[in-house]
Amino acid sequence: MGTLLLVFWLFPLFLFTTMVLGFVRYVVTRRRYMGTSGATQAIIQVTTIGNYETVNEIIRGVRSYNLPFPYQFWVVVEPGVVNHYDGADEVIVVPASFTALSHYKARAQEYSRRVRAARGLNRHDVKIIMLDDDSLPTRQYFIDVFGADYDVCEGVLAPRKQYGRFLSHMDDLRTLACLQECAFWQGIGHPIWVHGEGLTLRGSAESVVTWNYPVNASEDLTVGQNSVERGLRFGFVYSVIQVSSPWSWSDFVKQRRRWIWGNLYALRSGLLPPLAAGIIATRWIIGLAVQILVTIGIVLSPTGDLKAPRVLTQEVVASLILYLIMFAMAGWIGASETGATVAKRVRGALGAALLAPVTSALSTLVQIQCVLKGDPGGFEVIAKEQPVLQ
Repeated sequence: MGTLLLVFWLFPLFLFTTMVLGFVRYVVTRRRYMGTSGATQAIIQVTTIGNYETVNEIIRGVRSYNLPFPYQFWVVVEPGVVNHYDGADEVIVVPASFTALSHYKARAQEYSRRVRAARGLNRHDVKIIMLDDDSLPTRQYFIDVFGADYDVCEGVLAPRKQYGRFLSHMDDLRTLACLQECAFWQGIGHPIWVHGEGLTLRGSAESVVTWNYPVNASEDLTVGQNSVERGLRFGFVYSVIQVSSPWSWSDFVKQRRRWIWGNLYALRSGLLPPLAAGIIATRWIIGLAVQILVTIGIVLSPTGDLKAPRVLTQEVVASLILYLIMFAMAGWIGASETGATVAKRVRGALGAALLAPVTSALSTLVQIQCVLKGDPGGFEVIAKEQPVLQ
């Protein structure tokens, strides 16, 4: 058993390899794909259930960038939650009578897609940049995805508010997933995971793939995988989308539960292309098995019951060092909010590395808990701002 656990501890070597290969591919192909899109305008869209204060903050952030290309800012909402969105060019209200195969957020995005099509905005030279109502990409992100010659693309996720609190470090794993897996697999045009924050499509690509799938959640995964199936070019950029981490443990679990069951529904319902579904299922099972075995290894190591065979000692040590270095990289990126000092980034990197065993172990336990709790049966949302204590 000890040898098996130690072999699984070598998994960071594989992830580090994919991370390096993904970056090398990006450097080699950058001249070909970056800045050659031919795009002439963009629509930056937030789909929300009515978090108008947070949305207004996002709008102000985007406007402050003085982006070097023409764009409109659209807010898409449901009836009855229309508030005053300062700085929005369009507030699109989804009619209660509108029906589609999709539900919740995906339904709203399908309606906005049809509005664009009716206005002739479903063109190759129009970029649609999708934001959640808690996500604010960096200025460079907008520039990169606007200029990238991809039909669909996205970039690196990182926490946005009060990085350094414990739950923000739980999102270090999202940053690492972008660097280790998305950068490689999306970069070669065959994504495994796809996130909705910052997902960018040409108007013509959105028209081909649509948002019209019978899903309650994981519409980003469904659309991303089906875009490749339809022959669209998928890509990755090394710029950051900053997102708000959950503010409470219950919200953290709620968010992960929605993601996990959304992905499971997409897998078992036949909404994903067969090859993609097989790869995702295999990756999820392997990833969970690795996490469980590494967590057991973390518990057993201090007891002295887990000793490395001499033939693997150096490899395991190297793997563990790389494991901590990669978490430190995630912490450096996570602490990179506008105005962040070098000292803050160093603290973020050290904090992420020190908490790496804890965040890894808790992530495993939460995944198991979410599976055991079952399908939430809807689209559960979490607080976007820190609750105010009364």
